[in-house]
Amino acid sequence: MEALIPIIATIAMFGSIAYITKVLSDNRVKRELISMKADRETIDYLLLQAPAPTTDSSLKWGMVIVAIGAGLGLIHLLGLDGEDPMTWAIVFIFGGAGLLGHYAMASGKGES
Repeated sequence: MEALIPIIATIAMFGSIAYITKVLSDNRVKRELISMKADRETIDYLLLQAPAPTTDSSLKWGMVIVAIGAGLGLIHLLGLDGEDPMTWAIVFIFGGAGLLGHYAMASGKGES
């Protein structure tokens, strides 16, 4: 369990950075629209309309999480601990493999 703490902390840190970046970007767009005196319909369309949920994003993150879980299982089977650099290598390799697997599936369907 102690080996998972650095991994979870790293994921939480990068997730927080991504969320803060999104909030700042959205605020910048709002300020630009206000300064350009955009009409109310445009602002409502761009900002108030909820984005349509996509199954593609769920598939991608599901594949990444399953791949990382498989990597953590391999780490357990090999008896590695959090101090070993190979632990991090396995997690990142499996996570990257999940993303590459998703990319292969999406490009096979004609998406990107």
